Amino acid sequence: MALSFVVGRRAFCHYICWMAPFLVLGTKLRDRLRLPGLRLRPKPEQCTNCGTCTRNCPMSLEVNAMVRRGSMKDSECILCGRCVDGCAKQAVTYRFGR
Repeated sequence: MALSFVVGRRAFCHYICWMAPFLVLGTKLRDRLRLPGLRLRPKPEQCTNCGTCTRNCPMSLEVNAMVRRGSMKDSECILCGRCVDGCAKQAVTYRFGR
């Protein structure tokens, strides 16, 4: 709990979790080999900047900024789908592909 006060929300996930390097490396390897996989697709034209996606993100990512930028690539994203489920305007959706 002290680590959370010093480093911030989800400190364990960001700094101590033993699975994080495997998730990051797996995603980078998939992208380098151009393998199909589950991805998030932003639709900036549908975003109303309500910030619900950012508030719902368990990894404390700035999802709203990623949607506006048009790219959902972030090495700390765990593809949990809370941004997809929480968006009333469907500005973030899942897709499977390259």
